Amino acid sequence: MISVKRREKPIQLGPVWSVLFFPLLLVAGALSIPYALIAGAMATRRERRFTNLMKVNGRTMDWADFIREISNGHGTLIVEQFSFKGPTRMWWTTENLYEACPYPLADWFTMTKDASFDAVRQWCHARYTSAAGDALLVLGTREQWRTIRPGAPLTFRDDVRYLEVPPPRRSP
Repeated sequence: MISVKRREKPIQLGPVWSVLFFPLLLVAGALSIPYALIAGAMATRRERRFTNLMKVNGRTMDWADFIREISNGHGTLIVEQFSFKGPTRMWWTTENLYEACPYPLADWFTMTKDASFDAVRQWCHARYTSAAGDALLVLGTREQWRTIRPGAPLTFRDDVRYLEVPPPRRSP
């Protein structure tokens, strides 16, 4: 027996419901502005606290030291990007991650979507970007970062070895 799917008719609001629904949309839009401001301020505060914790633990690197290292061709920049909107943390390690990593590597988007790259995410976090990791958080202003990112965001000069990696997945 062949199954035939019926096409359901979309729900349409009448003119009265449309008029009532429009003010709700305006209220929701107005409420989204303070929500976005508060959420942004909380994220900034969380990142500032994290940076201060890394400073206290001796896990930061000065911009001048970072530039000297990349100019000499040493180490790898780890770009830990939590989402498209951020936050993004820049870590530096003296190791060449492309040689040290025991797992296959891919771009950030692929690692984010494909669960087969979870081992890379865990390994990188445990070894470099966790509280017990070895990598140093690079401290630089936006203007300083723009000096090594000539094109689109998160593209770097040819002399910068970098790896973009998402943080480990959270347990449900």
